[in-house]
Amino acid sequence: MAPNDACTLESYRPYGAEIKETRPYSPCRAACPAHTDVQAYVGLIAQGKYTEAFEVITSVNPIASVCSMICHHPCEQSCRRCGIDEPLAVRHLKRFAIEQSKDYRRAKRKLTQKTKGKSIGIIGSGPSGLTAARDLADMGYSVTIYEKHPVLGGMLAAAIPPYRLPREVLKEDVDDVISKGVEVKTGFEVGKDAKLDDLAKKHDAVLVAIGLSQSRSLNIPGVEGPGVLLAIPYLEDVAFGRKPALGKKVLVIGGGNVAMDVARSARRLGVEKVEMVCLENGQEIPAWKWEVDEAVEEAIKINYRWGPKAVKRENGKVLGLEVTKVLSVFDANKRFAPTFDNNVTTLLEADTIIITIGQMSNMAFLKESSVKIDERGRVEWNQATQMSSAKNVFVAGEVVTGPGSAIAAVANGRRAALAMHLFLQGEAIEGRLPMQEKEKIAQMPSEVAEKIAKVPRQKIKHLAPEVRVKTMDHFEMGFTEKEALQEAGRCRGCGGGAVVDQKKCMACLTCLRVCPYGAPVVEAYSTIRPEYCQACGLCAPECPAQAISMVSYDVREIRNTIPALVGKVDAGRQEPVIVAFMCSHHAKVLGVPNNVKAFPVHCTSRIDSLDVLKAFEVGADAVAVVRCGSGTCKYRDIEPRVNARVMRAQELLGALGIDKQRIEILSASSTGDGQSYAALTAEFSGRVKKLGLRAK
Repeated sequence: MAPNDACTLESYRPYGAEIKETRPYSPCRAACPAHTDVQAYVGLIAQGKYTEAFEVITSVNPIASVCSMICHHPCEQSCRRCGIDEPLAVRHLKRFAIEQSKDYRRAKRKLTQKTKGKSIGIIGSGPSGLTAARDLADMGYSVTIYEKHPVLGGMLAAAIPPYRLPREVLKEDVDDVISKGVEVKTGFEVGKDAKLDDLAKKHDAVLVAIGLSQSRSLNIPGVEGPGVLLAIPYLEDVAFGRKPALGKKVLVIGGGNVAMDVARSARRLGVEKVEMVCLENGQEIPAWKWEVDEAVEEAIKINYRWGPKAVKRENGKVLGLEVTKVLSVFDANKRFAPTFDNNVTTLLEADTIIITIGQMSNMAFLKESSVKIDERGRVEWNQATQMSSAKNVFVAGEVVTGPGSAIAAVANGRRAALAMHLFLQGEAIEGRLPMQEKEKIAQMPSEVAEKIAKVPRQKIKHLAPEVRVKTMDHFEMGFTEKEALQEAGRCRGCGGGAVVDQKKCMACLTCLRVCPYGAPVVEAYSTIRPEYCQACGLCAPECPAQAISMVSYDVREIRNTIPALVGKVDAGRQEPVIVAFMCSHHAKVLGVPNNVKAFPVHCTSRIDSLDVLKAFEVGADAVAVVRCGSGTCKYRDIEPRVNARVMRAQELLGALGIDKQRIEILSASSTGDGQSYAALTAEFSGRVKKLGLRAK
């Protein structure tokens, strides 16, 4: 989209956004802490509507670019395709849509009007702080961010290695936020440059969103002294280009994702021998499986089921870590309670040891403030209101929720922003903040799952391990457009299916006869069961009472949109004007001839005979219905219905005295050597040209 079109989508919301809030969420959306409407933006990607997808993604998540690189994607783990083949590659699709929208997002940045007459101070610019700043600025508040580091982003900028999160990616998200007129004070440490209570007097409300910026250490002999580092200071050195002093043999204590960042960055700093040691076994290790697999690919050895006992030194120099055998990590109630066999020990050689056993917040600046800290050193807060013990001081993110994901901190930052808004407007907070748990659509019934064709997930390419360990550059390759469209086409549209208007339904059983998946139950009226419905749209055009609508799209959208799509038909044209309803599942929706007006749809099952005729009404010379090749459609039993509708349109066209050959079904092959959509439509255009151009 051209930059001067930037304002056209600022208020964009996916079709059906309101009704979705009254219905069970798709499992992917329910699993996302921010409840991003995955089904909506993946469906938009499948239609080539990338800026619209970007709007859906960023509407609830201001650090979407960051999440497209580092999110642990719980949406994928909840995908209902897991019971069929492989989950949808949601994170990579998010990245694709965002990258395609770069010019658009930059062009739409602008100051927001400060309409509320109140100011807010935010301490910390990590995920929760940035999210609250964005939301509050959009509400019309004056917002100032206080960040102790030289750049915004909190631990995103100060602790996540560049090979995982390129800094230019983070900058795009940060620029979106500050472009709204958010004031920024970097290198500003609360407690040193200003006291918290002074900021609470300066602003109408303050948010503490400092995250977990300090590493925990171990209370074992030999831990103090040179050669033993803590994870966060080490990662800060890496993030800000300060090369930490490392020996030839690095040992990382811990098995979480931070430990993986530490170990993998050490390899990229030139250390040939990097090992890890953790209490857990291969199934218990808390790091994500893909992080473990990638670390092993990079020649990092993981020593499972050993616990640290003492750092061994000689003349102050580290020789290694004495470890003892772990018998168990958790007790019968799954609580962390490791047990050891102290008779079995060994020495893991190393000249540098890095401890990564957990993080905590630096609460020093709260000791002289009105914000209370409990006996365990944690901030006292009310989860129902996000408020601390001080009247106008709120808290958000990991400082109160504990260790978690970036997207979870985003969700908490949004809650805090709403809480502050309600407080400043003199309204009650409790009971007004969104709940995390959402009702979701049940898992796919086995009788439905067995009807769905297995389609392999598009694989993401990585730099070879021996290449990527020599650089801090990002190592994941993104999707090409064709790959993204093919992957988006795998989505089953959970949560975007059919609904019945009970007042219109005549219980005629048509939907029951048409549905390939047994979704309707007809009694006094029809009910479409969401766990069965595959959102193919086959039923809506068949309903004689027009009682069926779709959550994810307007069934009349085609008829409403075609006039603008076709535009004014030039009487002196040399090429026919063709409207092509194109299934976007198997190939690119772009690249068709200029005289072809492409209307991408998730499946040709949604096209009605009246949609086809509408194209002729507004001046088109012909209509092509371009569908998947035989046997390759992602929905069952589509062809007979589509054939019947097209034949009906041909009959009606003939009755109007217009050549029926101006309507054709074109079938695209899913194989690499088959005809592309562009070739199919070009050949059809040639046939139409021989029939002659219509006079309107």
